[in-house]
Amino acid sequence: MAMTFNHLNLLASADSGIFTLLVDTLGLEVGQRPDFPFKGHWLYQGDKALVHIIESQAYQECQLGHLAFELNMNLQELTTKLQQSAIQYSVKQVPDSEIVQVFVRVGNMVFELQTLNEPRNNQFPIFTQHEELV
Repeated sequence: MAMTFNHLNLLASADSGIFTLLVDTLGLEVGQRPDFPFKGHWLYQGDKALVHIIESQAYQECQLGHLAFELNMNLQELTTKLQQSAIQYSVKQVPDSEIVQVFVRVGNMVFELQTLNEPRNNQFPIFTQHEELV
């Protein structure tokens, strides 16, 4: 199974300084972001959204939300493997998108796993807030 890095998700308040570091200092660019029901930014390097920021005053300090990877397996294959390993997961969908997200929690880490070549008619709940994952 091949796995490639997709993005890093950070949880931060508007005044945390992470936006200034990543955009003003390191040169990432604010780009298109799906219509999630919470504040945030997707920061791009070229055409790749490398960092997704969920913005809320609830986060006193910037913290890791999750790491996201793309897998070269389909959704059924992934969920079967997770079930066989007794690993709990939740399946969500990006708003107005065909992207399906499988969230897995291991200890204090959350991973988002995206499967490739999914059918175009998925009907999963939309990820609404980070607290759903913990």
